[in-house]
Amino acid sequence: MPRRPLSPLVVLATCGALLGQAGCRGSGVTAEPGAGAPSSRPAADTSGQGGASDLSLDVLVADAERALEQGRAAEAVALFGRILARSSAGPSDPPGLDDATARVAYLGLASAHERLHDCGAVIRAYDAYLERFAGASDRTVVQAQRGACQAELGQWEDSAASFAEVALADGQLPSTRIEALARQGYALFNLDRFADADAVLARADEVFERAEREQTERFSTYYFVGMARFYRGAILHRRFREVTIVLPENVMAERFKQKLALLTRAQEAYNHAIRAKHMFWVSAAGFQLGNLFGEFYDALMYAPVPEWLDDKQRRIYYEELKTQLRPVVGKAVWVLEKNLETARRLGYESEFIAQTELELSHLQSVLDSGEASLGQPHARLARGGDRPSGPTDASGDAAADERGDDSELTGRPRGPGIDAPANGLAVDRKLYVPPMTPLAP
Repeated sequence: MPRRPLSPLVVLATCGALLGQAGCRGSGVTAEPGAGAPSSRPAADTSGQGGASDLSLDVLVADAERALEQGRAAEAVALFGRILARSSAGPSDPPGLDDATARVAYLGLASAHERLHDCGAVIRAYDAYLERFAGASDRTVVQAQRGACQAELGQWEDSAASFAEVALADGQLPSTRIEALARQGYALFNLDRFADADAVLARADEVFERAEREQTERFSTYYFVGMARFYRGAILHRRFREVTIVLPENVMAERFKQKLALLTRAQEAYNHAIRAKHMFWVSAAGFQLGNLFGEFYDALMYAPVPEWLDDKQRRIYYEELKTQLRPVVGKAVWVLEKNLETARRLGYESEFIAQTELELSHLQSVLDSGEASLGQPHARLARGGDRPSGPTDASGDAAADERGDDSELTGRPRGPGIDAPANGLAVDRKLYVPPMTPLAP
């Protein structure tokens, strides 16, 4: 995805936080420990001939900061580690580190590990920093950095807890609070805690709408507004899939009403995400909205057929069903075409746009099947392979069939989001959600 401007949570570091590059995959850069004019102090002897006790602490700090500034991350890790090892453990050891030096060393160590894409080490460095400086003025920024790395590793419980505390911190701009709430909701979504996630994401939207009404901030980006709205739509999309249409007929009728109601709500939520006017989330919501209609078509086309219908009646049934569902197909095509049109007009490219083109091609091939499917259901509009239609009574479970829980996500990328979490257990392989990277998605 395209590189974005620095996250508002990083800009929060006006309190003097000395943070390193944000993102275990090389995303935006924040203020670094000791960044600025080159140090005039002599370089440290790194030949190994002198012990740590022989080396001036301020020279070690200067060398560590210089290594970090010049991109020598591994060397910076070693030097900051040597500084932190200078804690008093016995009467013959050097004096313990003063708070100012320890602060620079912990944050420098975390920044160096970020450069090496070692999120686990980043989290440990931030944990140690927060343990020593529990009341630090930059606590909120450090928690945000840590929460992003926890999400990168699929540590969703920890990430949700980190961003929950960030969202409650005083003195924030609306944009930073929205980001924290959006990221907390994202973590809860990955935990399948949909009710909690929806409540958190709704708060993010409320903060934004209040800020717009009161004109308390001029937003530089609407990325996290779009993100919060998108995931509210995704929650409804997931609930839509959980409603299966099964026999007997009275159950089918009730399930159909439930599914139609959820489709309507999910459609409204995705349209709300589109109105945030951030092109990444516009393309994501447009793509998923087109899929939503395709899935609704499939759910009805592959619903169980009453057993009392004979072969001739079944053929008539399917042809009538195709006719009645034609507007649903038309809606799916229209949504996907508008998504492509908007992207091309703005010169925008993303994975969602590429998938939109593939989905449109698939829809057209299904609709052009013509006589080949006469008297039979069309092939599924939602791509993912042919699957059996599932059990035909209300006690059965056809949910896996409707969700499309394939062993592989055909033609779609994976990332540490719900599509393929870091622990390898997919929450939902069909509902593509973009991977996140710390503080600069």
